[in-house]
Amino acid sequence: MKKYLTILLCMVVSYAFAAKNATILTTFKDNTTSTHSIELKEVEKNVFRLEIPIRKIALNTKFIDVKLADATAKKGEDGYWVLGDGRLGYFVHDMGNITERRNPLPLYGVKKGDSAFVGIVKGLKYEFASVVDVKKGVYEVYPRFLIKDMFFAPYEDLVVDFYFFKGEDANYSSMGKAYRKYQLDRGEVKPLRERVKGNPQLAYTVDTMFVRFCNGRKVNSSKIEHQTPENEPKVRVERSFEQVKNNILKLKELGVDKVEVCLVGWNSGGFDGRFPTLFPADEAFGGEEKMAEVVDTAHELGYQIVTHVCNTDFYTISDRFDWYDIAKTKDGSYHKHGVLAGGRAYFPCFQQVYNKYIEDDFKGLRERGFKGTHHIDVTSCIVPYPCHDKNHPCNRQQTADYMNKIGELADKTFGGWGSEGPCDHVAKTLDYALYVWAYPGWVGRATPLMDRLVPIWQIAYHGIILSNPYYATMDYNFPKSTPAQLKARAEAAKKKGKHFRVFLPPVILEGIPLRRLKLYEFGGRPTFYGYIRDNDLTPIKEAYDEYQPMKYLQYEFMDFHGEIAKDVFITKYSDGSEVVSNYSKQDYLYKGQPVKPMDYRLYKPEVKKPEVKKTVKTQLAQKSNAKKQQTQAVKEQTAWEKFKAWVKSFKK
Repeated sequence: MKKYLTILLCMVVSYAFAAKNATILTTFKDNTTSTHSIELKEVEKNVFRLEIPIRKIALNTKFIDVKLADATAKKGEDGYWVLGDGRLGYFVHDMGNITERRNPLPLYGVKKGDSAFVGIVKGLKYEFASVVDVKKGVYEVYPRFLIKDMFFAPYEDLVVDFYFFKGEDANYSSMGKAYRKYQLDRGEVKPLRERVKGNPQLAYTVDTMFVRFCNGRKVNSSKIEHQTPENEPKVRVERSFEQVKNNILKLKELGVDKVEVCLVGWNSGGFDGRFPTLFPADEAFGGEEKMAEVVDTAHELGYQIVTHVCNTDFYTISDRFDWYDIAKTKDGSYHKHGVLAGGRAYFPCFQQVYNKYIEDDFKGLRERGFKGTHHIDVTSCIVPYPCHDKNHPCNRQQTADYMNKIGELADKTFGGWGSEGPCDHVAKTLDYALYVWAYPGWVGRATPLMDRLVPIWQIAYHGIILSNPYYATMDYNFPKSTPAQLKARAEAAKKKGKHFRVFLPPVILEGIPLRRLKLYEFGGRPTFYGYIRDNDLTPIKEAYDEYQPMKYLQYEFMDFHGEIAKDVFITKYSDGSEVVSNYSKQDYLYKGQPVKPMDYRLYKPEVKKPEVKKTVKTQLAQKSNAKKQQTQAVKEQTAWEKFKAWVKSFKK
């Protein structure tokens, strides 16, 4: 019997520590495939590595799928999948597919029952798509490495590390924390608390809201692709420099003591008008002289002021435009995208952006008095793109490196920089993301397979990079149209033979209470932009007042997020603070305090008595004991002396 128990025990131990394997499905350019299994290497406790060296990636490879048995599930199983953009879905569908090329975090995760894992892509992290594939109720979740689409030869080994969790740790919070630890441990990022030391501009940014004023843009309704001085549309003024000056004076009058101001579309040609040309400030808004008044006024009020620029859109109307600097695709054509306010926009090679343009741009901005979190549009909202020009080639990793060099120079010149989105190829230098999700549009795109968005990005980066959660939470407490109202306007315009664009990301969260709740549930920095009304800035003051008791959290890591009751969520921070967000229709009692419907409540950690008080108390007790002991000793000495005197008298 003892022999059989020993064998059984060995089998259990063997099963518990059995080697994990990944199935590698390679599809070649001729669409033939091969499948083989690779044993994962345990690199630390509960962490297993898949590594495919460069030399083993065939040149005729189209793509490589990396599949784990743990990443498959059947409809009805308890659990979920989650992607690096925060989309989460339960196992409830029969059919569907997501193939997402933009991965704000290079990871994906799956939870089943009381087990979960996260796969963190550490090699070729800019070269994969996240796939959620459902066929006949069977789910497969995996990364697909797009080797053919690299066009360059692979520049590093393909590496994915799988972190496994059990029990209470089997959740997306653990996944986000594992990635945060990886980033911190390797020195890729540093906490805000460390970075603000010796950097008063960044400290100011962390302490304040972000208020953006758009000056104006050209209305290129005719879609003129290559503009010239003769056919260039006129700049439409949305807000002059004089109006901006009056706005910030009003904010101070209302009691907004500190705020970070950003001028948008201030430059030559307005928003997306003539990049890479920035200077001089457009005369339509008041020109350089009036802009200088805005900067001086901001400084006098104690406000930090910065500008919005863009490094990814170059227009032929610019007097700095040079075809030599435009990125090329694999076939040698110029890399272009849409026709915007300035005409056809071309993607520049970031090697050229850094080497040729940035130093002059930053010098000009600094000379004009701008300092703070300099805002660069688009950069953090895209997958780094390659350039195939033989004179300045860049693969995606090299493009990311040049983007970070620009970020480093921005930190040195202005004190910090922010950008449009959450893509973490620039996490090394980024200080602020304008939004994490543009649901239902691009980042966090709506799909039938998803059930909700979860803050896996914030769990990784809160306390490291400031952010605003949704496109829709900008201007959260200003009135906005609803999606239904926008669609009705579009229908009315269509009947008149006109076009009205229905742009949902700013309005998808209906109502001020919902937007307010989402902002604070996800630890956002209040941000204002498109809905600011010159005749009523009181919503900004109201937001300022509400933010004051919450802003200390920006220095803390977000350690946990989850649903603790139906429609009630908790966000836990590294200092012990908790925010409970109640989306239900009734009060929710937490720690003896009610959280009202469609409201949140902050629970600060219990304040421990300072250690010094305990020490003082102890010292007093010690002194008291010493005094008692001394008194007792005196009594004993006196008694002894009396005894000796008595003995002496007796002898006599």
